[in-house]
Amino acid sequence: MDIPILTNFIEGLKLFFASKRLKWLTLIFLIGAITITIWENLALMFPVLSGVALVVGGVFPTFFLVTGFMAFIGLARFVAHEESYTKSLIYTIIWFVVSFFVLILLFFVRPIFNWMYIGVAFLGWIGFQSYFSTRSALGYAQSVEIESRSKLVGFLYGFIYILNYVVIWGAVIVTFLFVNSTIGAGLLLGAIGALLASLFNFVNGLILVAERNRSTASNISFLGLFISFYSAYFIYNVMKGYDPGLDIVGIGITVFFILYTMSSVGRSLASRAELDTRWKLSKELAATFTFFLASGFMFVDAMFSVILGVADATLEGGIGDAVKLIVFPFVAFIMALNFVRKSRKEPKPVVVPDFTEEPEEESATVESEEPEVEPEGAIAEEEPEVIEELEDESDAYTEDSDVYEEESDDDSDSWDE
Repeated sequence: MDIPILTNFIEGLKLFFASKRLKWLTLIFLIGAITITIWENLALMFPVLSGVALVVGGVFPTFFLVTGFMAFIGLARFVAHEESYTKSLIYTIIWFVVSFFVLILLFFVRPIFNWMYIGVAFLGWIGFQSYFSTRSALGYAQSVEIESRSKLVGFLYGFIYILNYVVIWGAVIVTFLFVNSTIGAGLLLGAIGALLASLFNFVNGLILVAERNRSTASNISFLGLFISFYSAYFIYNVMKGYDPGLDIVGIGITVFFILYTMSSVGRSLASRAELDTRWKLSKELAATFTFFLASGFMFVDAMFSVILGVADATLEGGIGDAVKLIVFPFVAFIMALNFVRKSRKEPKPVVVPDFTEEPEEESATVESEEPEVEPEGAIAEEEPEVIEELEDESDAYTEDSDVYEEESDDDSDSWDE
C-alpha cells in the first residue's frame, strides 16, 4: 500500500544515502547534532565551559560551509571519498582543522559571522521548516472535494476554528500551572506567541468564511489546525525553561523536525541536479548545504540559550522556538493567501489551431511546386488527331495512286495504239 506522505518522506531522505560519500557526510552531521546538544547542556550546567562549547559547536556548521564550497566548485571528491571510508576519515580530519581556523577568523569578523550563522543558517532553517510544513499542511487536504455544502461540514469548520483557540491558550495555561510557574521572559514570549497564533487563526477564519463554498475550505481549515498545534508545542518549549533531565518527548519531536525538514529540503534541492541547465546543483552540494542549515541552526540556538540564559534562566533552550512562534504564523498567512489566489485564478484559454484551411493551402502549395506532368488522359486525347492525320495521308496516297493508275492507263492505251 502506497502512502504518499510516508513515500515522499522516505524519498527525500534517500538523497543522503545515495552513495558512500553522502552516507559519510550524513554520519558526520548526526555526530555533530549529538555533540552540539551535549555541549549545550554542559555549558548551561557549567557556564565556565561556554567558550569551549561555542568552539566545538561552531566547528560542525563551519565544516559543512567549507565542504559545501568545495562541492560547489566541483571538488567533492576531496570532501569525502566515494569508495573508501578510511580516506573519507582522513579528508574529514583535514577539513575539520581548516574549519577550526575559519571559525576563529569569522569570530573576529563579526558582521560576516552574524550574517552566515544567524541570517542564513538559523533564520534560513526556520524559514525552510515553516515553508515546507505549511506546504505539507495545505497539500494533505488537496484531494478533498466536498460536493455538498451541508450544515454538518459548516459545523465541523466552526468546531476546528474554536478548537484552535483552545489548543493555543491551553498550552499557555497548562504549561504555566503544571510545568513552570515562573514569571519571566519565557512567559512573556509564550504569551506573545499565543497572541500571534490567535491573530493568524482569526485571519485564517476570515479566509475560511470566504472559501466556505469551495473545495479549498478544507485546506484552509486544516492549515489553521496545523499551525495551532505547532504553536502550542513552541509555547510549551519557550515557557518550560531549561530542564537538565532527559526530555524524551522534546528530543523525539526535535529529531522529527530535523528529519522532516531534511527530507523536504533535500528533495527540493536534489531535484535541481536533474535539470538540464548550465548551473546544476550536485547532490553533494545539496546535502552539505542542508547540513549547514541544520547544524547552524542548532549551533546558534545553543549559543543564544547559553548567552541569554545567563541573564534570564527562563530563556534557556527556547530561543529558537520563540523565533518560530513569530515566523511560522507569518509564513502560513502568506502561503494561505497565495494558495487562495492560485485556486481562484482563471485558467488561460487554450488556443486551438484551425486545421480546416491549412490542408488546402498546403495542397495548393504542393501542387504549385510539383513539376507539370501530363496525365495519361492527355495522351489518349491526342491519339485521334494523329490517326486522322494518318488517315488523311493515306487518302492522299490513295488519290495519288488513282491518278497514277489513270496515267498508267492512258500510257498503256497510247502504247496500244
